[in-house]
Amino acid sequence: MTENIYLTYYELGKSAPLLARKAIIKAYEETGNISEVARLFRTTRKTVRKVLRRWREGGEDGLKDLSRRPNRSPRRTSAAVEALIVAERKKTGYGRDRIARLLRERGVEVRPSTVRYVLRRYKLSIKYKRSRYRRRNRFYDFDALYPLQHFQVDLKEVYDATTLSEQTLRWAKRLNIPPYQWTAIDVKTRLRFISYSYEKTFTNGLMFMLLVIYFVRSFGIEQKITLQTDNGEEFGGKSVDKLEYLNKKVFAPLNAELLHIPKGKKEYQAFVERSHQTDDNEFYIPQIERCADLKEFYFRALRWEFMYNTKRHHSTLGMTPFSKLSMERKISRSVALFPVMQLEKLTDLYFKLFPQTGYHVSANDQNSSLLKSEAGRRGDRQPGIDNPLLSRAVFIPACQHQGQIAIRQRWSVSDFLF
Repeated sequence: MTENIYLTYYELGKSAPLLARKAIIKAYEETGNISEVARLFRTTRKTVRKVLRRWREGGEDGLKDLSRRPNRSPRRTSAAVEALIVAERKKTGYGRDRIARLLRERGVEVRPSTVRYVLRRYKLSIKYKRSRYRRRNRFYDFDALYPLQHFQVDLKEVYDATTLSEQTLRWAKRLNIPPYQWTAIDVKTRLRFISYSYEKTFTNGLMFMLLVIYFVRSFGIEQKITLQTDNGEEFGGKSVDKLEYLNKKVFAPLNAELLHIPKGKKEYQAFVERSHQTDDNEFYIPQIERCADLKEFYFRALRWEFMYNTKRHHSTLGMTPFSKLSMERKISRSVALFPVMQLEKLTDLYFKLFPQTGYHVSANDQNSSLLKSEAGRRGDRQPGIDNPLLSRAVFIPACQHQGQIAIRQRWSVSDFLF
């Protein structure tokens, strides 16, 4: 009957280890027999002797849990490597894979798992936030996509007070840096093209998209090009008639298509949106204050575009965007040097392509329409658009006249090989 009043030492120790050891001490004081105590708690005599020894040497404090940390850790990461990992994390905020890759490039052999353990030990691990778009959907058939065929296009505000410091914003305004960045990213290869403007207008939006199309066509890409945007007025707005007219009169003759994502589906633009965060972290924050004037800013922007496309390792691809593109087809490295320009300089060209009045309007003007659907229903002819060869003959020389698309006249590719 007596043995039934005791829980096993293992069962009691799981929830209250200190109480389990005290119970062994009390049972030994009552019985005075180590074997009997071991039988009552269904444990070994060695365990009972160990508990008694710790109680005699340290009293109740001796019964508390001791550290299980080993005296020696011969395979532990050296303090010097740990310092490099911590310094890189505090400097850049990069994750384990990228930190490990950067250190390997410097000759320090370290695994991503090692970086993870070090960051956790120093309490520098990332606190993940639950996302609305936690469920990952596959929106593209990447195997069927052709390089430089499907682009996500978006507009980014450069003067972002939530990202840039007040000092950086003041310097940007002093240099008169354009407040808007236009970005197009190829879904297949993640190759990116950027330009800038001072105004958020449909004029600039259309010029940027046409510039992307003609630039890609100049490298022999003959497949249909799709430009995917949100429903902002700078990309044609929410009007179905307007989108239909643009595709019929502007993009179809160029074997291209403008596609608007469903309203509220921001995840459809995930690639271009994520690249904007990279722009902030790796270009605007460290580079703006180093610019002496606006000309240097454009040069650094072009250099950043080239580095992103040819030098910066893309974690998802496991290589650079240009390396991914080169695996798909043989193409000149100049494709990574899209003309980083001020889009307002193409305004004169815009009026050659679209001579009708009232077309150059602000994207924020909801009452205006750049290309009215009525004109499309009447069948009004748009000079230069119905004939792709004519529009190309007008468009490309005008860009060259601005000294932007013919970048080889100002900089050679070797200027960007850091």
